[in-house]
Amino acid sequence: MIRMSEELLLNADIAAKKWSFEIPPAPIDDSEIAETVTSDVVVVGEGMSGLCTALSATEEGLKTTIVTASSKPVGRGGSVFATYSKVMERLGYPRFDATDFYLQEFASSSYNVDQRKWYSFHNNSETAMNWLIDMLEADGVKVVLENGNVDDPQSPTYQPIGTHAFMGENVSFAGIGITFALKALEKNFLAKGGTVAYRNIAKQLVKSGERVTAVIAEDSEGRLIKYEATKAVVLATGDFSANRDMMAKYCPSYAKYFINDDVDYDAAFVEKGLYKGDGHRMALWAGAAWQRTFPNAPLIQGSRTCSNMPYGAHRGIRINKNGERFMNEDSNAPYTAQAVLREPDQTAYAIWGTNYAYDIGWQAHGSTRGSDDTPPEKVIERWEAGVGNGNIVKGGTIEEVVAGLGLPHETTLATIKRYNELCRAGVDTDFCKKPKYLQEIRQAPFYGGKIDEYRFFSVFGGPRTNHNMQICDENDVPLGGLYAAGTMIGDMYANCYNFRIAGHNYGCCLTFGYLTGKFIAKNE
Repeated sequence: MIRMSEELLLNADIAAKKWSFEIPPAPIDDSEIAETVTSDVVVVGEGMSGLCTALSATEEGLKTTIVTASSKPVGRGGSVFATYSKVMERLGYPRFDATDFYLQEFASSSYNVDQRKWYSFHNNSETAMNWLIDMLEADGVKVVLENGNVDDPQSPTYQPIGTHAFMGENVSFAGIGITFALKALEKNFLAKGGTVAYRNIAKQLVKSGERVTAVIAEDSEGRLIKYEATKAVVLATGDFSANRDMMAKYCPSYAKYFINDDVDYDAAFVEKGLYKGDGHRMALWAGAAWQRTFPNAPLIQGSRTCSNMPYGAHRGIRINKNGERFMNEDSNAPYTAQAVLREPDQTAYAIWGTNYAYDIGWQAHGSTRGSDDTPPEKVIERWEAGVGNGNIVKGGTIEEVVAGLGLPHETTLATIKRYNELCRAGVDTDFCKKPKYLQEIRQAPFYGGKIDEYRFFSVFGGPRTNHNMQICDENDVPLGGLYAAGTMIGDMYANCYNFRIAGHNYGCCLTFGYLTGKFIAKNE
């Protein structure tokens, strides 16, 4: 048995052993069960995907119980993507044409994703989103379109229109209103006869032959309760980023960044480790195979220092600690983070002139589609605020900024001189950056700052899951009666979650949850 905490040298013998999380615990005996609750469907987890699945199943007439370790519905973030909706229609926006865009996304994932899931989402997200919009608007919640990166469709910073956000009392920032959706979903679920068992931590799945028939959970009093499902158990328990061993096996390159060991089932925004993979482990113990995509894709948000786009990064020059330009800067914040993590000390720097505020348009993160650009004067005010809090260096000359950042003097100035020459010539012969994106550093005062913020939020994927969200064994045969939802779904993302489709994950939670409830009603 392997544990990450052990100091070891990998060899053939060790590689053949199982990790501790892969070894099933002893089955819980019926004599230990304090209570048995029977439903048609049992959903484990009350996040976005769990609620959507549970409500969808309940609407089909199935008796459904949500078993959740939390004391309330839990969500983080708030952007939900759909390819089209009644809100988009009202505002006059066109349908999203994925013909070329998805091919770009598949290529960025090395074609290491399940395309059936991508196109199932594409073809059904409008129906699911309209289903949610009706619930939200009935509660007086305003559904808007969040501002995304407006750019050349061939650019990796481009984002398609379709990122929905929810606004209401005390929420005017697009992209943080997921609680409105959770409340509406739970309200409708309960009104239609669904039940929720709070503070019940799932421990084991129960099988009868090759079929999963129940989940055993421990309640807040330490009692073991068996939740029987006559049709299906759906696992919607979030990620495994706080499980050191699972990260070491399935996401080794980023395991060292996810260091949080404290699991709070009620927490919203948590960085560096969220959940322990409760559902993943139960699925493996029941005979599930792991997804084919390796490694699992992390969700990393990078630095937005001096970014002119909601999900962008600094568009001008990026310099490493050695004073060298190291990349084509046409990339959003997550892609920038991936590039900078490979530089010395995992740090880079941006340097720009006052002209940067006037040369391009500026859209703030959290604004809505159709809103006005941020005036250059406001942009400069933000830079000055950064100077005031020590996050940005300001100087009357570029030399002063270089010195303030602690960069090597001669090398950095030579790099900036070369970059400015390329900007004036309109041709980037070093990194082939498109001429329209070349941002010359020419007007004093000048500014500079670090690009070294990495927000390690989550890790996607888990048990092997077919396009109907059934969890499968190593021969791709559904285990029977067991489904995945949300972050747990296998083979949906590869390499990294890149935010090119802002709200894609929550869009999949919504759409696949909606579809899965109806699939179970029809097929189980």
